[in-house]
Amino acid sequence: MTIPHDNAIKKELLFLLASSPGGRLQVQKIYEKLARLHPELTEQEKYDRYRNSLSKWANSVQFARLHLVNEGMIYRAGAGPRAAYGEWIITEKGRKRAEHS
Repeated sequence: MTIPHDNAIKKELLFLLASSPGGRLQVQKIYEKLARLHPELTEQEKYDRYRNSLSKWANSVQFARLHLVNEGMIYRAGAGPRAAYGEWIITEKGRKRAEHS
């Protein structure tokens, strides 16, 4: 299995959101953009269904997001400025961490 460690995904996710307009991005675009950073990911890891998730890759990204939500770095679903379904939004605390990483 070539899925990166949770800490690597968390760091990349924060940087990606911090560099996106408004600090927000659609979840499907997040999966795709982060996957491009990891050419070692197999097609199976990126696209084959895994449990209740889209794929092993999506599942790993979702867990990294959950950890960042619990740390106050990303808003919970439906929270944050102009929250929209399917968007993840970085908090000010998350933006500061991304700047210092």
